[in-house]
Amino acid sequence: MNVNPFVVGQWVRKERFYGRASQIREVFEGYRNWLWLLGTRRIGKTSLLRQIEYLAWSAENRQYFPVYWDFQGCENATELHEGFGEALLDAEDRLDEIGLAPDEFEGRDLFASLSRLRRTLRNKDLKLLLLCDEVEELIKIDEHDPALLSRLRRAMQSQDDCRSVLASTIRLWALAKQRPDTSPFLHGFSPPLYIRGLDDDEARALIQQDNLPDSSRPRIDDESAEAIRSACDNHPYLIQLLCKRFLEVGDLSEAQAEVASDQMVSYFFAVDFEMLSPDEQKILRIIADADSAASDSILSRMTLKSNELSAPLFRLEHLGYIRRTAGRRYELVNRFFRQWFVDRPEGTLPESSVPTAREARDSSGSRLPNNPDASERTTVSMAVRDNVLADGQILDGRYRLETKIGKGATGVVFKARDLLLNTWIAVKVLRREYCANNEVVERFRRETLLARDLNHPNILNVYPLAETDGWHYIAMRLVEGGTLARQLESSGPLPIGELVTIARKLASALDAAHRQKVVHRDIKTQNILMEKPGEPYLTDFGLAHLMGIPRITSPGVFMGTPDYTSPEQASLSPTDGRSDIYSLGVVMFEMATGRRPFKSDSAQKVLEMHRFTEPPDPAGYRPDLDPSLRKVILRCMEKDPRQRFQTAGELELSLKSRS
Repeated sequence: MNVNPFVVGQWVRKERFYGRASQIREVFEGYRNWLWLLGTRRIGKTSLLRQIEYLAWSAENRQYFPVYWDFQGCENATELHEGFGEALLDAEDRLDEIGLAPDEFEGRDLFASLSRLRRTLRNKDLKLLLLCDEVEELIKIDEHDPALLSRLRRAMQSQDDCRSVLASTIRLWALAKQRPDTSPFLHGFSPPLYIRGLDDDEARALIQQDNLPDSSRPRIDDESAEAIRSACDNHPYLIQLLCKRFLEVGDLSEAQAEVASDQMVSYFFAVDFEMLSPDEQKILRIIADADSAASDSILSRMTLKSNELSAPLFRLEHLGYIRRTAGRRYELVNRFFRQWFVDRPEGTLPESSVPTAREARDSSGSRLPNNPDASERTTVSMAVRDNVLADGQILDGRYRLETKIGKGATGVVFKARDLLLNTWIAVKVLRREYCANNEVVERFRRETLLARDLNHPNILNVYPLAETDGWHYIAMRLVEGGTLARQLESSGPLPIGELVTIARKLASALDAAHRQKVVHRDIKTQNILMEKPGEPYLTDFGLAHLMGIPRITSPGVFMGTPDYTSPEQASLSPTDGRSDIYSLGVVMFEMATGRRPFKSDSAQKVLEMHRFTEPPDPAGYRPDLDPSLRKVILRCMEKDPRQRFQTAGELELSLKSRS
């Protein structure tokens, strides 16, 4: 008699859990502290969270204290706190191991509880691992208490002692909208980590229950196993359901017919389908009617422009609704979804309230700008202007380049539209002539790697280096205010209070970088973005290096910007964090006086002046400059690094006393 070990409709872990190796690796080893696991219903999100919980605490060298937090039913601050309390009760045995009890958090508000737990874990060399399920519930909180949502995002994205993992369906995209008062909740959590079908080998292991002892495994022959895998297209819930029915009835065709008529399966398909946009629903209908369809034939039956089709196709593919054949045509996945879909005539399926790409609007209610000639472009043709991508092009079917907002020697920065999250971002694209230069590409990649763990409110977060059709690019948060350089050009010297605030926040950002052994090496006003007066963002870590780690560039090669470089950098000597402090001193000099300390038509002459010429007194250009601030600026610009502030944290404290 066959053993029937398959579990349907319940979460599993340990020996009952199969696959998801890449997602698990990303949670434990990836550079991101904030992850969003995105998938359809019944794809195994809860099981994945529970398996991560188990693996984190059973690890030989523990790094994380996992807390599984179910958000279901949490619609206000009280319910959110109660849900967290229940999560701690669920973790009671683990808390007991580290000398804590759940009742120690009673009477505290949610954020006090989180802070206390993080502090306690930090003292025990552990990081808090928040595993948050059913996060769609936060949409309800956002409707009546958006401030609470902002506090929760900040708590989840604490700098270095907490890793937060969200799991949800696509409904959570509602929280990606831009807000005028704060960043959207999903800022930092996106782009999402998609969860769809298992890998082929993972699916085979699930069917054969490879984790169980041989005596407990089901007796499913290889031919039947492959037919099950193919019919379910590696969907774990459908695999378990079909395997269970197959072992019960003993006939695979009969088992398939039962699964196809299962009302619960139909319900999950319908709920997921309802979440899709009308454009996405129509695309599925077009593909289903023709069995398979090329992008051109899909577009011919849509009201979309050519550059608006890639985004919904991208999302449908990554959510596991469609796949591309060897002939680059699209078809629906798994036989059960196909049958459910084609059995329902067009017009009988539920309509979604999600706007189409044409109907998408920005946070103010204004229609998003359309590029006037976008319909004449395609994502494949990649027109080139001045050796960079042209306005209106789409990268990876997701980022539509709208307008240039900055450029440098190696790349151009565009204001772009994230077509998946329907939000504005910035995209930095490497110039074509540098895309084949391994050293430049490596420096471009290093920028993302070095900046990835610098979780500081005044360091601009960037996504990993990506490549498409030979172009290398980085996506990052859009800061609308322009650079500090542009502000100084248009407005001249800054008010003293604003100067001190900006300098203090930049010093704090540098201190965070230096604590991670990262030296920026290119601090200048062009690399400081201003969101609003007094709110700077340090960006462009392309020349940064890790202290004590060999650099990309060869010895004896100057890298940096002459106007802001330190004496040791100008002389090609070894640098450390004090070199950044010197450059920040030059930036402070410019903020105070409206000019740089050293000027010359020759870059080499400027480098020599940084090495050998004493800086002018900033008070000579700004008579009202406070004497103590004057001393801070000049101390930063000492020729001998030993005479400067020795750490950026020391500089920050000095500036705090003057604010």
